[in-house]
Amino acid sequence: MNAVRIWAAAVCAAAIAASIAQLAVPEGKIQKAMRCVIGLFFVCCVIMPFAQGLPLYTETFGWEEPRFAEVTDDLSQELMSQTVERFKKNVYQIVQDILNAQQIFPQKIEMDVHVAEDSSIYISSLKIQLKEGEKHNIEKVSQVVQKETGIIPEIWVEGEEVP
Repeated sequence: MNAVRIWAAAVCAAAIAASIAQLAVPEGKIQKAMRCVIGLFFVCCVIMPFAQGLPLYTETFGWEEPRFAEVTDDLSQELMSQTVERFKKNVYQIVQDILNAQQIFPQKIEMDVHVAEDSSIYISSLKIQLKEGEKHNIEKVSQVVQKETGIIPEIWVEGEEVP
């Protein structure tokens, strides 16, 4: 009975997520395509327990509980991994846009992103490599990035030792 409750809650959560996603999409061709994707997502959420197999009848003449906790943990880890990757891409793009607006074009932007126990995401280091001959921009890059993002970057010039 508990498995049915978990499944029903998952279907309700999928319906809510699908509704929110549909509201967020602009009208037009994108909305039509998104409706198809959302419909497919919802159908997959509804039939997932059946695709994984119904609970098996065990030798003790009882029903084996489906392993929803394992599936949920795997799904949570995958979602967190994707969120961290998207976070990194967004920060990378923000830093690159800030520097490009200053007519500074970095050679490389690297960062270490971590997830805390409370599921918050934080940047432990931001490293920016400038092209050779741009040593004069180090202070400007540091000030601009720190002012716009609140992150103190580590900056080095190509061909020099990494800090």
